[in-house]
Amino acid sequence: MARIDEKAAELSEQLRAELGAIELSVSEYTLADAIREGSTVTTHEQAGWGTGESACALTAALVAAKARNYV
Repeated sequence: MARIDEKAAELSEQLRAELGAIELSVSEYTLADAIREGSTVTTHEQAGWGTGESACALTAALVAAKARNYV
């Protein structure tokens, strides 16, 4: 879980630089968006949930959701 939090913090910094705080809070956000965002700071896991730098689609979405403070 600590690695997920590290990746979420990394993505959060990237998103704030690209989008800004206001756009982060008002845009429509889907699971597909979360998977795409989370995959920018992780690599695709082929057979499992993920280990450190790699993540499955749902773990990548969790990273993105944490970066946006949804969870």
